[in-house]
Parts: sequence; structure tokens; C-alpha cells
Amino acid sequence: MTTAEQILTAVGGPDNVASLTRCWARLRFELHDAAVVDEAAIGALPEVALVVTQHGQFQVAMRTGLLEVFDELVALLER
Repeated sequence: MTTAEQILTAVGGPDNVASLTRCWARLRFELHDAAVVDEAAIGALPEVALVVTQHGQFQVAMRTGLLEVFDELVALLER
């Protein structure tokens, strides 16, 4: 399973994602139900530096691979 697939599963799947954006280092999710997120599973991924909820968004700060993971998440969400 890819990093993007693991993150998507841990945030509750595509039906739980209201929107996804990014900045230079973070994936920024707006979720329908933040209570279902498995933060520990996301935080344990080697590419992930930090997991935080800030400004009403669930944010995943990436060490590496942000653009690739973001592009794959977008493709997964468009299915």
C-alpha cells in the first residue's frame, strides 16, 4: 500500500474527505468526521513529520514526497 493510500485509509477513506489542499510542507484535509482519524497510524509513516489539527483542518506535515503523495491522493479522491 502506498503512503497516499495509507493516509487516505487512516483519515476514514474518501467519503470522509470534504476537501484536500496543500502548502509547501503540509497536506491539509477538511474532514466530515475528525473522530474517525487514526492519527497514530499516519504519524508512524516514515514520510510524515507531524500530524496536527489546526484552523479546523487536519494537517499532515511531510518530511519527503509531499507533491507525489498529494497528486496520488487527488487521483484517489477523483475515483
